[in-house]
Amino acid sequence: MKKQLIINADDFGIHLAVNEAVRKAATEGILTSTSLMAGGDAFDEAVEMARSMPSLGIGIHLTLVGGIKPVLPPSEVPSLTWDNGVFCHDYGKLIVRDLEGKISLSEVYAEWDAQIQKIMNTGLPVTHMDGHQHMHMWPHFYPIARDLAKKYHISCMRVPDEDVLYGMKDGHIIRWAAKNGLSLLSRMHRPDLKKNHIRTNDHFFGMLYGGHLSPERFAKFILQTKPGITEIMCHPSADTRAMEDTFHWGYHGEDELAGLLADINRELIEKKQISLISYRDVREE
Repeated sequence: MKKQLIINADDFGIHLAVNEAVRKAATEGILTSTSLMAGGDAFDEAVEMARSMPSLGIGIHLTLVGGIKPVLPPSEVPSLTWDNGVFCHDYGKLIVRDLEGKISLSEVYAEWDAQIQKIMNTGLPVTHMDGHQHMHMWPHFYPIARDLAKKYHISCMRVPDEDVLYGMKDGHIIRWAAKNGLSLLSRMHRPDLKKNHIRTNDHFFGMLYGGHLSPERFAKFILQTKPGITEIMCHPSADTRAMEDTFHWGYHGEDELAGLLADINRELIEKKQISLISYRDVREE
């Protein structure tokens, strides 16, 4: 089985600095795919950029967290926008409220449906679906994501099941444990996705070090690429300070952009005979 690699930039449309990084990494680097955020402030510019880069795979980045504005009026999704009319900043708060029975699943469906419609209405060819902070894999929300994928004939979905042992020796115990919890939940959905004829990646990198992918970490991921379809998730930006001033996530987007542009990483891909693809190629197999 050949090695195929999808390199996907999340959060396209969230900020001008992210849009510029996606443009640069797609035209000058190794980026093959990106996920478009319908509620991002820089959505319109992202759509125009995507139209100018037809070879770039465009996915839908379903969003319920991150301080992002909903597509629907907040009054229509009050259980999701209790934090001053926007989605809460931290996925942990969303999960706690859901476990307390305070999240309306009908509102999740309506908001995600509106996000998908907004992107579909641009006419861009959609290659896949994933989720901001991977909330499309949360057990109560996953069936909604799956049903909407079927409704809109979106034939691929990210499964963020990073290897259990990856990062165990790096000392980030809490992040490592959280990563494995999400990986386990994600892995459990694979049989259902297959049953519903929704294709997925086979392997995944980028969760443990989301927002912190140095050029060296990109190289390690490339060296560890296995036969099958691997996705590397990344969060590049052209201005780390501007992103931090706005979102306070602690991401190092300029470092991630450097990794996508590094000649050594392109050379490693060629040396290891890895095929760069997007989810468009998975869909068409």
